[in-house]
Amino acid sequence: MSIVSIVKGDNPEVMVEKALDLLGGLNNYVEQGQKVFIKPNVCGGVPGKPGSFTNPRVLTSVMRLLRKMDAAVSVGEADSCMYTADVMLRETGVNDVAAQNGAEVANLSYGDMVKIDVPNGYVLKSFLVNRAVAEADAIISMPVMKTHMCTAVTLGMKVMFGILPERKKSRYHPKLDHIIVDVVSALTPRLTIIDGTVGMEGEGPFKGEPLELGLVIAGNNVVSTDACAAAVMGIDPSSIDHLRLASEKGLGTIDLNEIEVRGEPIEAVKRPFRQAPPERRERIISRLSKNLGYVVMHRHYEEAVNSWKKSQQKS
Repeated sequence: MSIVSIVKGDNPEVMVEKALDLLGGLNNYVEQGQKVFIKPNVCGGVPGKPGSFTNPRVLTSVMRLLRKMDAAVSVGEADSCMYTADVMLRETGVNDVAAQNGAEVANLSYGDMVKIDVPNGYVLKSFLVNRAVAEADAIISMPVMKTHMCTAVTLGMKVMFGILPERKKSRYHPKLDHIIVDVVSALTPRLTIIDGTVGMEGEGPFKGEPLELGLVIAGNNVVSTDACAAAVMGIDPSSIDHLRLASEKGLGTIDLNEIEVRGEPIEAVKRPFRQAPPERRERIISRLSKNLGYVVMHRHYEEAVNSWKKSQQKS
């Protein structure tokens, strides 16, 4: 049965440990000495803007628990249309967190690649992925809770899209929700730990507004965990295409009545998010061209960065 834990508080270290304890403990999902790959939100974040990338304190909390199990931990991101992973891993604090906790950092766009077959894929029959991901005994998906103008939300499933090594991923956007399901069906996270300490509502994933929530949501099934997180955000899970497609494929239930929620009830912490507006016309047109899509995505991100910097100068 899908189990999801919801913890509210103000201390990420305490919240993460409690969320995992409610799931039966980390040792139910990771064995002593195993290889663990962590996938946070990185390239989708604006450096310094809370709610746009995974909180380093939440990431640190998980790494410390894994260290106690002598796990060989790696964390990574692939290049994106916005910026290279090398830049963003540094700017969002991931490099520092990894160094402090004995974890390896991987730019998933480089290094040895492994071909992964997709079972009954909607779009993909196979894809290449960095060996750090392919050879992990356990994958932990660690997104931040955000709205997204292309996929409604960006949670545990959507963050896994970032393991694809191509920088110009906009070529995948015409069938983005289907491809997210294909990736997750081939490389399924063992655990999903959603950073809801500060989320983002509105024009996510870059231009939205930070939203303090004080939550950590964790689960043993990425589809069901995302469904509960969406419900907390005030969004019907069945309205989110990749969740519906994943459920139809049998990857996990999105029926809240079939999910065991431990800790805080969904209704007790529910905070409807202002949703992202529909895609702008130029972004829709950009799907027709890989190079144009790259330019549009990068420009959109630069606008978000500049807007955030100006807001901080005024304050």
